[in-house]
Amino acid sequence: MTAKQVLKGCVLFFGLSDSELEKVASLAVEKQYEAGTTIFTAGDSAEALFVLQEGRVAIQMTLPETGDLASRRITVDVVTKNEILGWSAILEPYKYTFTAVCIQQTVALLISGNKLRSLLRDNHKIGYEVMEGLAKVIAAGLNDTRQVLIAERLLPAKLT
Repeated sequence: MTAKQVLKGCVLFFGLSDSELEKVASLAVEKQYEAGTTIFTAGDSAEALFVLQEGRVAIQMTLPETGDLASRRITVDVVTKNEILGWSAILEPYKYTFTAVCIQQTVALLISGNKLRSLLRDNHKIGYEVMEGLAKVIAAGLNDTRQVLIAERLLPAKLT
């Protein structure tokens, strides 16, 4: 599958024409990761946006030490084919807020954050469409979080 075909299947790039997809695809490099590999860690400089071609990546956060519990990492999401991770590469302060760990062998397109931001600034149509796609990705994540919070609030009520 070409980079352009991969990008075409990703919600972040849905609004782009073929010629616009070609411009983004020209910035992409394919990379493979073995299961267990950490792609990036929370707090790292967000150098790249990743679009998954195959595999599964756990998005994790570290819970701080509290009382008798040592600090530990929990999985808050799992990213799969045609989904993105590392969108911090296109939004300030350009720092990853989570850690990404491959659950299985993974193939991803890496898109340089600097080069993508430059393209978005220079081509307002591409910039608008990508930011609209990013808003959808962020909104979906917030909706998922809201559903989890609602379920947690209702759980004690169901037990009584």
